Amino acid sequence: MKNIILFGDSITAGYLEEAVSPILVNMVKQKLQQAAIEEVTIINGGMPGDTTVDGLARMAVDVLAETPDLVVIFFGANDASTARKVSLAAYQQNLITMIQTIGPEKVILVTAPYTDSARKPDRPQDRIRENVAVGLTLRETYHIPVINLFEEMVSAPDTDQLLQADGLHFTQAGYELLSTLIVQAIKGRLKAN
Repeated sequence: MKNIILFGDSITAGYLEEAVSPILVNMVKQKLQQAAIEEVTIINGGMPGDTTVDGLARMAVDVLAETPDLVVIFFGANDASTARKVSLAAYQQNLITMIQTIGPEKVILVTAPYTDSARKPDRPQDRIRENVAVGLTLRETYHIPVINLFEEMVSAPDTDQLLQADGLHFTQAGYELLSTLIVQAIKGRLKAN
């Protein structure tokens, strides 16, 4: 049995219709079963409002204590917020600490997602793109799979349909895209290990 942890913020937690839900975990489980990968436990380590700073503070309890085989790290939307004051250097260092502590061979990294800056002005596109670039750099440094979620979202024909009215959290369609990408990365990681 493989333990897979989805570690991140409210999007990871499954924030849908103003409440946390099991939508992401359920979609990932279902897609893994459809791919005949059934010997897995999916643990939701998402916490609404978290930045990488918060994630580091709870990583020992919410990740390491679960002895994971794989960890999908998905922070960045809150780190990009100008109100949160997480510098680009701190965001990068926090991700590096997570990767090194968990072990690069166990990590799948998801970049910051697309956010509609017109509806979420505290998350300007340039900050989001800088966070995305950090994830892509870490792919090269640590040889880890990185899902470029931002690019996947902006290149989708229905980008606006992927976000709820708040311009940040995902709709059912957004979770469908995210879960598909996560499952593809998990399948690749399980084959490689």
